[in-house]
Amino acid sequence: MASSSGSWFSSGLITLVFLQMPAHLSGDVSKFLLVPLGGTAELPCPVSWPAEVPKEIRWLRPSPSQRSQAVRMFRDGKDRDEELIPEYKGRTALMRDAREGSVTLQIRNVTLEDRGPYQCQIQIGNLSREGTVTLQVAVLGSDPYIHMKGYDAGWIQLVCRSVGWFPQPWAEWRDPEGRVLLSLSEAHSLDETGLFRTTVSSRVRDSTLGNVSCIIRNMVLGQEKTTAMVIEAPSPGKLSSSAVALAVVLPVLGLLITAGICLIWKQRRSKEKLLYEQVMEVENLLADHAKEKGRLHKGLKLKRAAANSVAVTLDADTAHPKLILSEDLRCVKLGDRKQPVPDNPQRFDFVVSVLGSEYFTAGSHYWEVYVGDKTKWILGVCSESVSRKGKVTASPANGHWLLRQSRGNEYQALTSPQTSFRLKEPPRCVGIFLDYEAGIISFYNVTDKSHIFTFTDSFSGPLRPFFEPCLHDGGKNTAPLIICSELQKSENSVVPKPEGKGHANGDVSLKVNPSLLPPQGPELLPVVSWSSDLGPALQGFKAPSF
Repeated sequence: MASSSGSWFSSGLITLVFLQMPAHLSGDVSKFLLVPLGGTAELPCPVSWPAEVPKEIRWLRPSPSQRSQAVRMFRDGKDRDEELIPEYKGRTALMRDAREGSVTLQIRNVTLEDRGPYQCQIQIGNLSREGTVTLQVAVLGSDPYIHMKGYDAGWIQLVCRSVGWFPQPWAEWRDPEGRVLLSLSEAHSLDETGLFRTTVSSRVRDSTLGNVSCIIRNMVLGQEKTTAMVIEAPSPGKLSSSAVALAVVLPVLGLLITAGICLIWKQRRSKEKLLYEQVMEVENLLADHAKEKGRLHKGLKLKRAAANSVAVTLDADTAHPKLILSEDLRCVKLGDRKQPVPDNPQRFDFVVSVLGSEYFTAGSHYWEVYVGDKTKWILGVCSESVSRKGKVTASPANGHWLLRQSRGNEYQALTSPQTSFRLKEPPRCVGIFLDYEAGIISFYNVTDKSHIFTFTDSFSGPLRPFFEPCLHDGGKNTAPLIICSELQKSENSVVPKPEGKGHANGDVSLKVNPSLLPPQGPELLPVVSWSSDLGPALQGFKAPSF
């Protein structure tokens, strides 16, 4: 009974001591192991346990960015291959010692990727312990490379470099007699793979003859790599390498300088010839322009008498419901609400516009519209066939030849894309000239007698005047558009010359840099612009008369 009682007491005490052990222990046990590249690593689990078979043994690769992955697993008395990292399958094994209460992970054919921490987890019953072992791979780096850094007062400066070592290697220089040379500097740094780069420098007298060696050694592996550089004395009667290099470089440098001078001279002659040709071309163009200008003046003078001033009126059947027309149909402004008018097919229902009653299918015609101090307006000519319903994009391709004041002194010709410009003096009255056969629609600033813009196109089908007074612009644009009467036109309008500073769809501009021209009279200095389409169009051009 005494013996049985003592055995029971001993078993209970052991169990009580085991139960008092921590249920989970992490990070307090760790080891470091260094293994040669390609060798076999045996990582001992840094924790132990009582003489009892563990329920589960796990070896893991911890990762800060993702869940730890299993390298080797033992559960319920068997090795388990499921959920193992593929790179470790067939290369790992568990070595257990039940009496010692230890387990070792064996990794064969160690690679650089095997470096890092390994976590051992032991589970007995409901209790678990863990520890970490860090595996590092000893690597023999590359062959050293020696180069001469410089020469200073009889000393030859040498630098030796090598990469791919672990752990940090040991380096030294030796002279031809095997004596250790003093190292001037030694630097070790880690590359992106965690291996060491080594640079060590030294110097020798230029009178030193024989092999100067650089030795780099891995102290863990007990292996080293050596590279030697031979320093020879110059042979009698032979030129030194510097003299040979100078003898080669000087003639080559002379040839290069001669070739460069010839090339610069040829380029200068070519540039002078090109500049002369450009000056002659400019002179010819200016002469042609003078002839064209004279012919244009003559054509305009002959056709002014044939200009047809049109008494344009508004077509109420085309007016948008928000537009208010005067009784004489010569004035239009934007109202605050829609008018009770019939919705006929000719009426605009989205674009707040109105057309003139006149149809133009031939000849030349001219009318004026008073815009006063309005900040926004759209005027011009459109095709009779333009759409009156829904949103319409105004462009010559869609049958619109329109000029718009958008705000202040900003104007756009509604070409595609739009042509934006500014005027020196905003017009209070705008003249519109149409020459059907010549394909010309021109806009004039009657206020300062200047040309604004010219469309050139080919027309087919009837054309009609176009008017849009635009929105109120915060109360600044409430004034109406007014078609000038015959009396106003005869007293106030003057036809400006279209060859002024106007721009046309398809115009050609010639701009001459005065620095390219030879010294001449002041008449050649201004920038010259003219329309390439106006010359051929003179056959049917009819300018308005006043």
